[in-house]
Amino acid sequence: MYSSKKIVQSLGEILKAKSIFNIIISPGSRNAPIIIHFTQHKDFKTYSIVDERCAGFFALGIAQQIRKPVVMSCTSGSSVVNYYPAITEAFYQNIPLILVTADRPKESINIFEGQSIHQENIFQKHVETSIQLTEDESELGIWYNDRLINESINKCISKRKPIHINIPFSEPLYNTTNHLQVKPKIIKTIPVQNYIETYNYKKEQHIWRIHEKKMILLGLYYPEKNMEKILRKLSLDPSIVIFTETTSHVYGKFFFSNIDQLIFNMNSKKWISLKPNILLTIGINIISKRIKFFLRKYPPKYHWHIGKHYENYPDTYYKLTTYWPINPELFFKIFIFDNSNNISISNYRKKWEKLRKEKVKKHKFFLKTEKSFSDLKVLFYVFKAIPNYTILQLGNSMIVRYYQLFYEKKYSIKSYCNRGTSGIDGCVSTAVGSAIATTKKKTVTLIVGDISFFYDSNALWNNYIPESFRIILINNGGGNIFRFISEKKFSKKIFNFFETKHFFSAKKICEMYHWKYEKVSDQNTLKKSLSCFWKKSNHPCLLEINTQKSDNDKILKKYFSHLS
Repeated sequence: MYSSKKIVQSLGEILKAKSIFNIIISPGSRNAPIIIHFTQHKDFKTYSIVDERCAGFFALGIAQQIRKPVVMSCTSGSSVVNYYPAITEAFYQNIPLILVTADRPKESINIFEGQSIHQENIFQKHVETSIQLTEDESELGIWYNDRLINESINKCISKRKPIHINIPFSEPLYNTTNHLQVKPKIIKTIPVQNYIETYNYKKEQHIWRIHEKKMILLGLYYPEKNMEKILRKLSLDPSIVIFTETTSHVYGKFFFSNIDQLIFNMNSKKWISLKPNILLTIGINIISKRIKFFLRKYPPKYHWHIGKHYENYPDTYYKLTTYWPINPELFFKIFIFDNSNNISISNYRKKWEKLRKEKVKKHKFFLKTEKSFSDLKVLFYVFKAIPNYTILQLGNSMIVRYYQLFYEKKYSIKSYCNRGTSGIDGCVSTAVGSAIATTKKKTVTLIVGDISFFYDSNALWNNYIPESFRIILINNGGGNIFRFISEKKFSKKIFNFFETKHFFSAKKICEMYHWKYEKVSDQNTLKKSLSCFWKKSNHPCLLEINTQKSDNDKILKKYFSHLS
């Protein structure tokens, strides 16, 4: 059984031809043709997610793992706007999503018709392309729709960005047919590799060779399969330091992965002695605010950025000198390895390694002597206990920053965080989508703060969460990031608008969704709970760790003071 709407039939056949099979649907009436067609079509895997905001991040979590487009569809009107937070996150994280929104006919807009808003091009600059299809089922109308669908989906795949397909549906909405009435043409695009002509980069190659202080800085990045191998080879050059973050997804013993641990309390004089001559950046958003501060205030002579899919120059540090719109793996192959004969003599990496040794020693001493049941100490035990081959989803705000401090060489653990726009609003939904898309051999664990969790608790409202999914909830009674990032003292009345004080617990939420729940408030119980937290269970599990009695912001400041 199929929807009788030919436009829906064409959409389905084109998606199938391009191997796009995951469809996230939020219930409604105007999108009835979509619901009927895709839920009855044996080739598609459909999910029903009631809350459109959650549905958007749920789709993002799946796409993040499978690295292919995921479709999400909703009814008309205000439901469409609820997709916006996930769309902005996907746009800045380079994750391909296909939004298929049902709409009223154009003549229904602005005449007080229910659930009728201006949906055409509603997402504006946060999608790669936005198309408005027609209800015309003539040969010309079908050709027009097929061309636009092919073109937009091909852009979604090649640019790795969300796209918007808006479809007006007139009644009747529920008619069906037993046979497809269309055979849309499939337009294929062939990906091509960029190449740099030798004569264009001889000057840059000379600059690279003569300078003995080079820093490669990776932000949020999904590397090609050989990229880690390339960077490991580069890390052997004594003139190069490679800084990575937890979201960079590359691992190596010569990489510097705990950036804030190294430089958080570094003074300007020390930074100037260590700053690079050449900064080479790959990927997007950097978590560490401190390194952004130093690179902007005391910039290197040269800043090069490498990577495709940037419409504007990614001049994060305001001193970009060269932009290379090319795949980073291909860049290194052409620019360095095929043309490098000289072995650099430099002590640049050694200086950073010496500093790292000092910081690690102080880091270990502080954790050994600090006795409080604080966020810092709790997360030390949590991160240490995470099993190998875990997919780790990190809440935004403080959680991902703590992980930057404790991150060790557990190469088998892949960590993710919504750092495109860095909001807290979809952390749980993204993790749920990630858990559904992950193979059975791996467990997905979300470590999240209380405000992020309660804000997005509708994420648990679905029937697809695997029993292996785990959530560790750090409940400090309202989030402490504003106490940490601001030195200014405000009155209690003002501060209550920065910090969301509460006395909530996740217990009732877990009971409502039939999750296994446990709460701990002391170190011994925590260690015991962590030892069996990832064991097989008949239900997803949530461990709530209560740190409300600790001055978490003061302890973290004390930690950084000790490192310096």
